[in-house]
Amino acid sequence: MGMNRHTVRRLVAEDLPPQNHIVHPRPGGLTSGTLQPYVRYLQDRWQAGCHNGTQLYREIVLRGYQGSYSLLQQALAAWRPPRPPKTERKRTRQLSIRWLCLRPPEDLKPDERPVLEQVLPEDEGLNTGYQLLQRFRKLVAERDVPALTIWLVDAETSGLPSFVTLAHGIRTDVTAIEATLTSEWSNGPVEGHVHRVKLIKRQGDGRAGFDLLRRRVLAA
Repeated sequence: MGMNRHTVRRLVAEDLPPQNHIVHPRPGGLTSGTLQPYVRYLQDRWQAGCHNGTQLYREIVLRGYQGSYSLLQQALAAWRPPRPPKTERKRTRQLSIRWLCLRPPEDLKPDERPVLEQVLPEDEGLNTGYQLLQRFRKLVAERDVPALTIWLVDAETSGLPSFVTLAHGIRTDVTAIEATLTSEWSNGPVEGHVHRVKLIKRQGDGRAGFDLLRRRVLAA
């Protein structure tokens, strides 16, 4: 019948026949040894209609999976239908998608917004990273500590190495980070002056004495 037992039980329990019920084909097994304990669960979820890699990754992590998100994505690629050829991608290729993602949405030009609207739904990992980036930008601007707590959990479970590493780094000094968000004081100007002095010193190739370095710093 092409349905797993959970689907059959649910349909039997319903009072009315299903309306336009879509039965997804059951995918084949996965060859990765790391994923073997979770193949049956993934097949059931996929057949039930959950094709979101990030969601499936979170679910099997809760069941003990210790592999990487990229490994799961590579495995699930075999279950996805081939993408149709795209004919209107020339403009997209000419633009730097990475730069568009890094910029605040309100800074995008009218002809740049449709590019992101086209690209993000096609790339689940890119879309997840973009949402995390914009949320982080917003919580820093608004000094929102509760939002930071939620963001850390989402970043750590995103499966994106860059965001996982960033979240772990923030965790190691989260008290200082929270204080930075809530305090009106900042050591940014001091860090800027230190960087300027180092740059001037480096320009002298290490041969400038203290007096010369002092004059150059004051004159800069």
